Amino acid sequence: MDTKYTILLKDDVKLLEEAVVRFGRIVTFEQLSSLLKDRYASAQSIRNRISFLLKSGWLVKIKKGFYIIITDLSSLSFNDISGIAVAQALNKDSYVSFENALQYHSMFDQMLNTVDAVTFKRARKYEMQNLKIRFFKIKFGLYFGFEKQRSDAGLVNIADREKALLDILYFRSGDSSLGLILEKMKEYKNDINFVRLKKYAVKFGVGIIRKTGFLLDLLEIDTADLQKSIFGKSGYDRLTKQSSKFNAKWRIYFDDKLIN
Repeated sequence: MDTKYTILLKDDVKLLEEAVVRFGRIVTFEQLSSLLKDRYASAQSIRNRISFLLKSGWLVKIKKGFYIIITDLSSLSFNDISGIAVAQALNKDSYVSFENALQYHSMFDQMLNTVDAVTFKRARKYEMQNLKIRFFKIKFGLYFGFEKQRSDAGLVNIADREKALLDILYFRSGDSSLGLILEKMKEYKNDINFVRLKKYAVKFGVGIIRKTGFLLDLLEIDTADLQKSIFGKSGYDRLTKQSSKFNAKWRIYFDDKLIN
């Protein structure tokens, strides 16, 4: 980056500082414009100034009309702002789930370079600098199980433990995902609200009820209510595409290695 662009005028510094105080690190074009309207006579002048801040690296565009304000001159990047906050800015009708939510709840300690979120709008993927954000589409009736939590850039929607586990079960069917779910259920058995988890599972339908019931049986969690909810249902499901051993109680095919 050309160093001539890294030094800001006092007015620009004041603008960015005021924007952070009033709106946070993630701002919209309209918010910046509201701060600039008293300093510039025309809308074009305002656009030019915002464009300058973008080119100079003090603003990073995350989507049309949304920017992250850079506060660290030494990096001119947004590594100091969490990906979950960026995801919320990209799609306000979403919540962070999967491993990212488990990590928020101190149930996952591996490094993540992707933020996975759930939305009832269009599934999309974004890449910016060293961050990947993916939005998985779910039907509106399953858009629940999250709460607003504080982050470094304001409030964000984060799935609770139970919904994060069920989202993994719903969207992924590989051995590693099932192993992760079972591992976390065992490790954090005292932290997970299994009554809530079962109530959530019923809303997903027969397939997820069968999978959840099977996994909870392995943990010796009471599943009578789940079994009752699908009594008389025909058909069958598979935990994975390769599952070949049949469990008659849940009418589900599973893998021996999952229970060994």
